[in-house]
Amino acid sequence: MTMSAVDIPAFTSAQPPDSWRLLDDVELMTQPDPEYLIEGIIPRKAVGVIYGPSGCGKTTIVAGLATSLATGRDWFGHRVRHQGASVYVGAEDPGGFKVRLRAAKQAARLSLDRPIGCYTFPEAIDLRDVTAVARFSAFLERAFESGDLPREVLFIDTYAASVPGANENSAEDTTVAMDHAHKWRAQLGVTVILIHHTNASGTRERGHSSMRGAADFMIALSPVDDIVHIECSKQRNGANFPTFDVKLTPAPDGGCVFRLASDVLPGTTLTEAQAKVFAALKDIFSANGATKGEWQRTCPDVPERTFHRAAKVLEERAYVKAFGSHYRVIGRR
Repeated sequence: MTMSAVDIPAFTSAQPPDSWRLLDDVELMTQPDPEYLIEGIIPRKAVGVIYGPSGCGKTTIVAGLATSLATGRDWFGHRVRHQGASVYVGAEDPGGFKVRLRAAKQAARLSLDRPIGCYTFPEAIDLRDVTAVARFSAFLERAFESGDLPREVLFIDTYAASVPGANENSAEDTTVAMDHAHKWRAQLGVTVILIHHTNASGTRERGHSSMRGAADFMIALSPVDDIVHIECSKQRNGANFPTFDVKLTPAPDGGCVFRLASDVLPGTTLTEAQAKVFAALKDIFSANGATKGEWQRTCPDVPERTFHRAAKVLEERAYVKAFGSHYRVIGRR
């Protein structure tokens, strides 16, 4: 069926906005590169997700991150590129954030009586409510009019508490929430970080995949024994940063903070499970090694997920290496 002349839109009479323009390939190269808040870890003016199972220390990580950003101090050895203030939206437990931020400040030898630029908004904002999102933007604009530090980060803890009544597995609900997070990023000029949970199997973030599609970066926290792996599972405009391990340790004046596991573990950087998995490959199999299935079957007391995490760490740290389908011990024997 063909369209009549009456049905054809009158495109020739439409005037494009004055702001529209085409960049050729040389002009494109003059555009600024993506920036990072934390070198190689957290992009600036982006939307991302930090996710992990309940009780793994997500809010403790946030408290330390906010303290590093406010003071400009390195975050687990990674340089802070843009020092600035943060706003923590305590949708679930602002009192719990108080405990963790106090420990982070004390561990950094900062006075509890002197503000450093870590702000808390002690109630939830519905990420699906366009009016609530717009009002919160206007509120933060006024709040930061005369601030000493530029605003850099907006933490939402947790995503689930910020979408009350939503179906997390719904593409529509998730897309609306992520669209509003991007509106905050654009209107406020901040990085928006959603704190979220893993799914029941612990293999990925909970809910619909449109969250991952809309996110600029994703950081997974994966506890194994008393160690937490910090792993990049998405970095839109750069390479995934190498996984590193942190361990919860008592702060000098109370509470707990995370420190690099390599700084606090005595004698070895391997956890008990990692050492057990390594010993099984080294002691049970010949120089030809074993397939991953054969290797795993020699560790019946190590949960499957823990085994695969441990094997991955051992390979990353050059304890073992895959030669075709077989893994062999190659170092630190």
